[in-house]
Amino acid sequence: MLAKGVQDSRGRRLQKFIQELQRRNVFRIASIYAVGGWLLMQLAVVLETTLLLPGWFDTLITILVLIGFPIVVFGAWAFEMTPDGLKPTAKIDPSESVTARTGKRLDMVLAAAAALLVVVIIGDRVMPSGKAAATHKSVASEDFSIAVLPFADMSPDGDQEYFADGISEELLNVMAQVPGLAVAGRTSSFAFKGQNTDLREIARVLDVAHVLEGSVRKSGNKVRVTAQLIRADNGFHMWSDTYDGDLTDIFAVQDEIANAILVELKPQLMGTVAPIAAPRTDITAYDLYLLAQQKAALNTMAGFRDAADALDKALAIDPDFVPALAWRGYYELMMSDGEGAAGDIPAEEAITRADQWTSRALKLDPDSADAIFARAGLFSMGFDAGTRNKAGALYERAIAIKPNFALARNDYGYWLNDQKRFDEAIAQFEVALAHDPAQSDVNTNLLAYYGRMGDFDKARAQVDRWLAISPENPGPYAVKALLQEMSGGLAEGLKLRRKVLAMAPHDPRASRDRRFAELGLGEFQSVLKADEPYMRYRAMVLMGRKDEARELVRQELAVRPDFPQQQSDYLDVHNDIHDWPEVVRYYDETWGSLESFQQAFVWPPYAFVLPALLDAGHRDAPAMLAAARRGIDADRAHGFQSANYDTIDAAIYFLEGHPDKAMDMLERAYSKGKRDIYLFIYPGLNDTPTPRLEALQARVAAGINAERAKLGWPAIEMPQAYRAD
Repeated sequence: MLAKGVQDSRGRRLQKFIQELQRRNVFRIASIYAVGGWLLMQLAVVLETTLLLPGWFDTLITILVLIGFPIVVFGAWAFEMTPDGLKPTAKIDPSESVTARTGKRLDMVLAAAAALLVVVIIGDRVMPSGKAAATHKSVASEDFSIAVLPFADMSPDGDQEYFADGISEELLNVMAQVPGLAVAGRTSSFAFKGQNTDLREIARVLDVAHVLEGSVRKSGNKVRVTAQLIRADNGFHMWSDTYDGDLTDIFAVQDEIANAILVELKPQLMGTVAPIAAPRTDITAYDLYLLAQQKAALNTMAGFRDAADALDKALAIDPDFVPALAWRGYYELMMSDGEGAAGDIPAEEAITRADQWTSRALKLDPDSADAIFARAGLFSMGFDAGTRNKAGALYERAIAIKPNFALARNDYGYWLNDQKRFDEAIAQFEVALAHDPAQSDVNTNLLAYYGRMGDFDKARAQVDRWLAISPENPGPYAVKALLQEMSGGLAEGLKLRRKVLAMAPHDPRASRDRRFAELGLGEFQSVLKADEPYMRYRAMVLMGRKDEARELVRQELAVRPDFPQQQSDYLDVHNDIHDWPEVVRYYDETWGSLESFQQAFVWPPYAFVLPALLDAGHRDAPAMLAAARRGIDADRAHGFQSANYDTIDAAIYFLEGHPDKAMDMLERAYSKGKRDIYLFIYPGLNDTPTPRLEALQARVAAGINAERAKLGWPAIEMPQAYRAD
């Protein structure tokens, strides 16, 4: 009984103590201090990042807030705020105490603080930033994937955007080396730059489970990088931190961020994650390298030229910087007029220079994925089959080292397509597109495949998706123009070509495509003003000015006698103007055999040679005709059904002595939208015109003039076929 009495006494004393704490508003003041302290710590993180304060600033604030808590609690117990000021509670008569009224006011303050706390937490989820959620830990996801968004430039002058972009891209590149980690490509991640797009929508488009965002503040030689890893489906902060250092430490900062992310995601991996590291070089050279990456992302001749200039400066500082060497070689290739390139530098010159850069890069680092990839690009642009065949193994090696290398997968797919390994090519395009759905070359190549299949609905859906991600990219508009042209919309196609040229005014591809669109509409006088000789001699052929065309194409061949495209053009012009003896002479002197002819071209131009060889009874004619038939039949077997394939099929049927089947194919091409102005000058076909051919030509002429009318242009007479000299 005594023990029970003691316990009851203690319980009454404890209850009385709690009641006294409540009366003195200790709980209320402690709660307000806790909320206010937490908000103060969040403000410290923001100020530290924005004002480039020392990295210990937010830590100091946190310590001061924690130290202040017991002091505030003790003060609330020991003192009371009265109308006459602060007085010790022990000296106040309980009947004169105003704690009840003070408590009501404190309840209002606490409610306001709680509301502010809710607003801050919600805002943190919608626009996540700072260290507020640094202690949150991840929930394991089955999808080991991430997108690195472009970091915001928080520099005082706002002139370090390329540096912030570069930090983001290098983090992306470093993480892309991790086996099992799916990293969205740069083009796609950066497509959302400057847009207020919800993270969940970005993740949905890019098909990733996690998003890394952050900011870079560069001032003088100091840099601050703030990074945050976020679960995209719910906005959950998995990890965040702020890094300070000198610019000379930027590589260590990149390594630290990348490895911290991998530690956070490590539970999702089957096995151990090896540490990763960014490339090392002089900081100024690195700065220029980042600038080059930003410029090249434009995927235009001007962008590649600016990128090359930046890398030249970087290499002047550090001649052994392997990534700069590798990409300098690749950009040189992209500035050429070679197959799949974007520029107008003669391919022969570009290949020679690229060989020097890429070979040096590989000598310095034989395991560099960038260097191996660039070297593969060099070989794939070779003028003979033996050189081109070397590229495949290099692409495979680069991808094995860096599985998320979307551009390498794209270029490998392009090479596989040239090898007629179409299923493998499409597989590479699709994987590349999954990594980087906004990448221009990947989209263009995959859409070209859909076009060859005649699947225009699928092509339009894909180009609309591309356009939604990259509305400022001229690439989707170029593809939309092609789809219009292939379905008979020549006028709308030209309008879109003009739009592309306005978006990329110095891009040789845009200029060339505009001229080809004008050529197809019979606007020859405009094409004659083109800077490109290959456009002018094509216009001359269609205008009946064969002697001028012949002379111009001969001049161009004399300048570039070994360039496959120029060789093909020479054959094309002389075939069109019906100068078949010259075609035979040039074929014999240049190649001398069917095997050599086939080795010289990725896609041998049989149609430009066969009419002349057959007419002359040349020894190679039967074998070449058989090779042409095998090629078109193989393409057909794969499902290629576009109007262009119908036209090729028609030419082969005619050469095989099946004019009715040839006309079937030409009429089929017309039904799909083909409005081919060259139909009026095809040699052989027009040597003995038939009523069926004339009827089709009349429909084609009407279609072309109808498209001209949509542009406000007058009708024209169609070109006249040439006769043998």
